[in-house]
Amino acid sequence: MDIDYMDGFRCFTFDNNHFPDPKSMVDDLHSIGCKSIWMLDPGIKEEKGYFVYESGSENDVWIKKADGSPFIGEVWPGDCVFPDFTSERIRTWWARLVRDFISNGVDGIWNDMNEPAMTTTTKTMPESNIHRGDADIGGVQNHSYYHNVYGMLMARSTYEGMVMSNTEKRPFVLTRAGFIGSQRYAATWTGDNLSNWEHLHMSLSMVLQLVCKLFLQVQDSQPPSLSSLKCIKHQVIYFVLNQ
Repeated sequence: MDIDYMDGFRCFTFDNNHFPDPKSMVDDLHSIGCKSIWMLDPGIKEEKGYFVYESGSENDVWIKKADGSPFIGEVWPGDCVFPDFTSERIRTWWARLVRDFISNGVDGIWNDMNEPAMTTTTKTMPESNIHRGDADIGGVQNHSYYHNVYGMLMARSTYEGMVMSNTEKRPFVLTRAGFIGSQRYAATWTGDNLSNWEHLHMSLSMVLQLVCKLFLQVQDSQPPSLSSLKCIKHQVIYFVLNQ
């Protein structure tokens, strides 16, 4: 389920008009042999009264600007703040939210936009932002130091939340951003691709690098418009899976 299931794109919520009883819906899906994978993004809407924002502010979990105030970036809900997953304390805060979210019958979590990505022209957050990382991974550093591992640490926190909810069930987490070691916590996909020659060319090096490190690699493509392109895409997939 993409972000449309949420109430105004607020993570850990459901749109009551279209998803009034998610647990019953998931039970129906299970009855026909289907699993439910739900999206969670790192961008948390900056809004008084929204329980995730209030909890995060109370627990001081947000990435900071250089002046010490929470960084605010624009994503799907509008102005958002972002958990600092470089801290184990903050990863535990997120994991507990995931644990509670799983009680709705969620089978797996899909972490998107976790490079972290913004919808503004900058595409990501400023390198000058401050992370209060744990000492064993580098301590307090600016965003340029932690950018490449942010997505993996979010996936790790999500994975740990699923373990909290059920220690007997193997978690399923899908992440768009990752780093070496991400396969411990999540499968990876390469994001949204177009079925054109340019994206096919770019996907070759991307997939070949990932297949060396990760257990599962998938692509999300729009329907191809050219039969020759469709044929070559299938050939590429066959080549990659047989290496």
